[in-house]
Amino acid sequence: MVDWQIFICYHADMRMFACAFMSFVVFAGNAASGGVLGQARHVDGVNDRGMGACLCGDTLYCIAGSELYSLDVAEPLAPKILGRIGGMDNARQIVVQGKFVYVVSRETGMRIVDAGDPRNLRLLSRYDSVEFATGIEVVGGTAFLSERIYGVEVVDVSNPEKPRHVCMRKTDESQSCRYRDGWLYSGEWGSGKVTVFDARDLKNFRAVRRIDLGGFGDGLDIDGDFLYCSTGHDARNGRVRTVSDPVGAGRGMDVFSIADPANPKWVSRVDFPVFKPRNEDFWTPRVANGFAFCCDSHNGLFLVDVRDPANPKVVDRLCIAQPGRDWPSAAISSVAVGKGCIYVTCSPGGLFVAPVEGVAPPPRPKGAPPASPDFRETYPTDDASFHVYRPAAAGQARAVCLRGDVAYAAFGDAGLHVLKVSPEGGFSKLGELPGGRSVTDCCFAGDKLVTAEGLDGFAVYDLPAPARFKEVARRARVDGGSVAFWCWPIDSDKVVLSARGSYSVHSLADFDAEKPLLKFCGMCQWDKYPADGAIGGRYAVLHPYTGMIWLDVAAGGVKLVRNPKPGDEPVSGNQQCGVCRFGADRYLCTVAVKGKCAFAFLDMDGKMSAPISAGASFGIPRAEGNLVLTTCRSGRKASVWDFADASNPKLLREYALSGNPDAGTFYHGRAIIPAGHQGLVMEKHSFENHRTSKEAKR
Repeated sequence: MVDWQIFICYHADMRMFACAFMSFVVFAGNAASGGVLGQARHVDGVNDRGMGACLCGDTLYCIAGSELYSLDVAEPLAPKILGRIGGMDNARQIVVQGKFVYVVSRETGMRIVDAGDPRNLRLLSRYDSVEFATGIEVVGGTAFLSERIYGVEVVDVSNPEKPRHVCMRKTDESQSCRYRDGWLYSGEWGSGKVTVFDARDLKNFRAVRRIDLGGFGDGLDIDGDFLYCSTGHDARNGRVRTVSDPVGAGRGMDVFSIADPANPKWVSRVDFPVFKPRNEDFWTPRVANGFAFCCDSHNGLFLVDVRDPANPKVVDRLCIAQPGRDWPSAAISSVAVGKGCIYVTCSPGGLFVAPVEGVAPPPRPKGAPPASPDFRETYPTDDASFHVYRPAAAGQARAVCLRGDVAYAAFGDAGLHVLKVSPEGGFSKLGELPGGRSVTDCCFAGDKLVTAEGLDGFAVYDLPAPARFKEVARRARVDGGSVAFWCWPIDSDKVVLSARGSYSVHSLADFDAEKPLLKFCGMCQWDKYPADGAIGGRYAVLHPYTGMIWLDVAAGGVKLVRNPKPGDEPVSGNQQCGVCRFGADRYLCTVAVKGKCAFAFLDMDGKMSAPISAGASFGIPRAEGNLVLTTCRSGRKASVWDFADASNPKLLREYALSGNPDAGTFYHGRAIIPAGHQGLVMEKHSFENHRTSKEAKR
């Protein structure tokens, strides 16, 4: 057991003193200031990576590691574990409504758990979110998911066993959201703003205003007619309302009046001490009885007196020392207010409870839920430009691979569909993978079809006929994750698999082997960073925005040969950049140059060409001959380029899509794009006369 050193510092005119420390016990403070934190202790039995806590009556629900815990808190200062359930993956936030617990797990979406019997938690469903499900709010039968630069996704959860997509609204970088009486507020990280949504009727769900914060936007809370907004570090000049040293630099909390909910008015701000290192990003306020409990990640938890919202004052600070670090605290990730106490999660550390005189769980009336809960976005398609296929069941087109005139399309919760592709354009259904599994990726390695099937793991199939599946291998999971998400072929007998935590390389001949051929990390995000194969018969590359990762697949083996640090390349990538094969011995990359997208070539020696600035849109590239298709998921854009003159590519056509497109492919000069909830689309116009060139065949 780790010997945690935990302490509370009383804050008075920005001077702090350490009180005392011992294993899993906090010795605090000074109740004279009113409502300050008291003695606290560690709650045993909870995973070290504490991430979220939510109180419902006498039951506390906590997510830590990949587990959801229920704890009896009838004795508030002596929580006792009642039950637990695993498989929550990279859990980030938690909400409880009635007997259901909603957990968002970033890359693996949202889970709904039946907690009617807290001793017997049951997983009811996993929802395949459009992007990283980071924040969550639930009201009535509607859930709002914060999904970073993709924005806010609305989900119908009236049937918790079958959640269904409603719509998606893009924002700057939604991290958390809060709802009250028809209005939703979203904390926007990189832009340092709050987006105000009119959510009174889902048929007209829309952003109506953006307001500035004093730092990067994240967690929110509502108390009475006031909106409390936590802000994170590294604010740009002009964004910090109170500039002084050693406080400010974006860490703190803004207070707004929402007496007029559509037009929040800034009231005040409180700044916290500067702490520069960026390791964990957790900023969450919870308000009760005139006090705001503000999680400030490695800066600790600040208790702010907001009895006068116009004059917030820091009165206490909780820090949990992290072994091996001289930072102020382990990362405080969330807080829930209990009866005369608070429950705090941190990473590392787990779960803690500390008494706070005079506080109680705050009533948080959410008011009327949105009208038109059965509304569904139509995701229209331009009939002049595309053929489209959508499955009868709800799901989003995530991946497509071709075998001759047959397309295998992964539609997430709607499964894997087998489609005949007409040379004249369009699709006709031949069948689908039996079993009703969620399928988020598919690829061919040699003549074998490999699939990523969510909770059912990864599978390899022989195909005696286009729509006849003969399973020849399966593995339940990789790298500790419970959800299979990516599969990517290196060559005819090896694939890279990922649950979005890291990558591992596996042989088809020994697919369920306990140990992979190779395991490595590479900043797994959402877009498809792996290239579509190796060049020179030897080198395969991934293009995460932290830098290129190279694999040598010569002589039947595989090893990591290059893993440069960020900035090693002459140009960099971002979350919307990617790489594909272009000819036999080089890659084509999309790269970021002064915030704008350009193309660049990468050869087998790891040398990157000078950027080709062609007014390109960010996106993941795929090439066929001299045709290049780029798709940008967050921006909902697709472009087709002619690279006959590789030094001066020509834009042939650019599309604005209604869905979120993933990496596409070509069929006889026509782009085929898995376009999320819009479906699988195929160009009506062919560019087949552009398919080959001497330059592209190099």
